Amino acid sequence: MNHIYRNFIRPILFKLNPENAHDIACRCLSLTEKSNFSRKLIQSFTYNKPSVVNVFGLSFPNQLGLAAGMDKNARFPKTSASLGFGHVEIGTVTPKNQSGNTKPRLFRYPKYNALVNRMGFNNDGVDVIIKRINKSYPKGNRTVPLGINIGKSKQTDISNAHDDYIYCLKKSHSEADYITINISSPNTKNLRELHRDSYIKPLLKNLVSVNLELAKQNKSSPVPLLLKISPDENFRTIENIVCQAKELGFSGVIAANTSTERLHNESFESFEPGGLSGKPLADKSNNLIKFISKVTNYNFPIVGVGGIGSPDAAIKKLDSGATLLQIYTPLVYEGPFFPSKLIHSLKHRKKKWI
Repeated sequence: MNHIYRNFIRPILFKLNPENAHDIACRCLSLTEKSNFSRKLIQSFTYNKPSVVNVFGLSFPNQLGLAAGMDKNARFPKTSASLGFGHVEIGTVTPKNQSGNTKPRLFRYPKYNALVNRMGFNNDGVDVIIKRINKSYPKGNRTVPLGINIGKSKQTDISNAHDDYIYCLKKSHSEADYITINISSPNTKNLRELHRDSYIKPLLKNLVSVNLELAKQNKSSPVPLLLKISPDENFRTIENIVCQAKELGFSGVIAANTSTERLHNESFESFEPGGLSGKPLADKSNNLIKFISKVTNYNFPIVGVGGIGSPDAAIKKLDSGATLLQIYTPLVYEGPFFPSKLIHSLKHRKKKWI
């Protein structure tokens, strides 16, 4: 199935503007979401033998998940599960709907298996999205865990960012299997300032407190909180952030978001401004994961993201210290059945966390 995509479907899609091609793909997946027959047909072409990973107090059928950014509005989580993903992360969602940054804002670089985006958290808003999840993929009736990635609105001043995160946390709490706090997108002005000391500890502390309060009110367990960090911060900042997250009660970290750096490569310097993802990010992501593993004494789960374009790249990510993996960019270059290929290659690789 992968060769059909590469030889016939991809050339057609690559003649289109990248965002238009993305929208077409999302519409097709959304249509499949409404058809049990279509999803079962898709599943018949995928490798779906479980290789269970227990982490964050959740059970994942396999190590591989869909990264946030593909399904921003929770329109096809069931289809994503049918493609073989062991978890699905939707978003990033914000308190109110927003259109994102000015187009064009998505760019392909096929020579490097890379993308650059500057989307800007375009989404339907958390209220609409949670209602959609409750109707189409409710908690307690899922085949794979659902993560909800939350962020701040474009118009919210950085000094008030905590209000946006708390609002989204409260709205998402009842439907999320885990919640990702996105402080690292390079495409929302000043968002990465949240990595600074003056912002990070109060933000994380407030979110943990609200999470515990909501669990008490609902007589349920707290929802696992993950922190998605930037690959462009220095290791001193990363150590400070990750150790604080661990001490305050976060369940893990996602390493990492897209990069604004061009990795000292003259070819990359000609790329459009925005967040770079795909193969060029592999080594940077792996080094970051190794560092986080070391400073947390190999006792803080990491979701590895960035440059997982082959089975070898996935194995390197796990060997670097990742417990789970996520992909997005490889779907553009390798197609919708690529996850199944990866999962099959990782069938003997699993790690349990208590």
